Amino acid sequence: MKKLYLILICIFCLFSIKAQNQLDLTDVINIAKEKSIRSKQIENRYQNAYWRNFSYKRQFLPSLNFNGTLPEIQRSISSVTQNDGTEIFVNRNVMSNGANLSLNQIVPFTGGSFFARSGLDNIELSGNQNSTTYLSRPVEFGYSQNIFGFNQFKWNKKVEPLFFNEADLLKTEEIEALSVEAVNRYFDLLRDQLSLENSEKNLLNNDTIYKIGKGRYSYGKISENELLQLELSLLNSDIAFEREKLNYDLSRQKLATFLGYSSQEQIKLKLDSFIPDFTINLVEAITYANQNNSAIIRQKRQIVEAEMNVAKIKSDNRFNFNLFASFGLSQTADNLDDAYQNPQNQEYVSMGVNIPIIQWGLGKGRIKQAQANAELVNSTIEQERIDFEQDVYEKVARFNLNKKQLKVSKRANEVAEKRFEVTKQRYLLGKILISDLQIAQQEKDQALISYIGAYRAFWQSYYEIRGVTHYDFEKNALIKYE
Repeated sequence: MKKLYLILICIFCLFSIKAQNQLDLTDVINIAKEKSIRSKQIENRYQNAYWRNFSYKRQFLPSLNFNGTLPEIQRSISSVTQNDGTEIFVNRNVMSNGANLSLNQIVPFTGGSFFARSGLDNIELSGNQNSTTYLSRPVEFGYSQNIFGFNQFKWNKKVEPLFFNEADLLKTEEIEALSVEAVNRYFDLLRDQLSLENSEKNLLNNDTIYKIGKGRYSYGKISENELLQLELSLLNSDIAFEREKLNYDLSRQKLATFLGYSSQEQIKLKLDSFIPDFTINLVEAITYANQNNSAIIRQKRQIVEAEMNVAKIKSDNRFNFNLFASFGLSQTADNLDDAYQNPQNQEYVSMGVNIPIIQWGLGKGRIKQAQANAELVNSTIEQERIDFEQDVYEKVARFNLNKKQLKVSKRANEVAEKRFEVTKQRYLLGKILISDLQIAQQEKDQALISYIGAYRAFWQSYYEIRGVTHYDFEKNALIKYE
């Protein structure tokens, strides 16, 4: 029975350890990419662009459509013109049916559209007169075209591929921006976790030192003022410990919900003190950024859209000629079989003309406005490209500086920790004053915060460069998310 009890206790302990997630920075970033709400938003935005591109491509394929009226019924009293020109009111019961099957094809090069269709209509009349009539259109071909008009399909072929390419690259940049946010959330909790552990050590140290100080005071080895100072340090460390517990709990909840967990999820972080040994070359970073960043594609798209707007406004303010032509066969009869016998030719041609004659400068003003807007877009993009390269330069310089500062901060933290232990032992031996011990403790606490801050800055700047260049300089490979 005792063995079974011990086994159950061990199983419970194992489950308790497993329930508390121990995550490093890589774990936090990967979970954020897979499970966070923001990762779902990134994917949803990409899917929106994907299906827009899918629809754009499919519009150039032939489409087969059916439309019909099955049936339309009308019962009314209507006036009917007689052969002698007089009109009488009669009861009319009309049921009509119609069906059309059409094949449509866009012609992107010209901006026109071609169609081929077949249809059948039927009218059944009852009341004072009963009759049934069929109208068949076995085959009909047609084409519509704006001869000198704006060709939207031609411009879409330029804009839509850029739009999807931009969305594809933007997805990578948003995921890297998500990594930056994950870095910040990770180090927020890690800072508070280590600060909590450090404040707990400080509380225990101050409690031990205060108890030793009380013994020394009873023997007259220290003054009352020094004892009161020890007590004040103990009280302050107790307050600091409670404050750090609250900060830790709040940061833990924020990280848990950010990763898609419950706010009650117990998360413990571990710090990998390894510092990656690689540098980033400025020329390479700018090259990758110019090749892969969505901002470059967006600028190209904006230039094309501005040119498209100028072309459209020019087209709307000049001579336009609309053509619609169709040819087919049709026949009418009292029965369905005869409606398809000896069909007759059916032709239809429509030509529409739109000529702006007097506009009092309205058209010219719109064209000039569109051209000015296009020039503004070009000059704005020119400045953006200069700022873009400057931004890449700053990110690379900041990363290389952060790497150096991280090494210094790591060593400073080790030195401050060791100095505090030495100072504490010297105080316990009565060789230094309490003020020296307190200074060493403050320097130790500050060195820890600076070390965590340097680690945060290092990884934050690295993932920012990954986002702008789409390149993993640690693995020497392009970043591509499926």
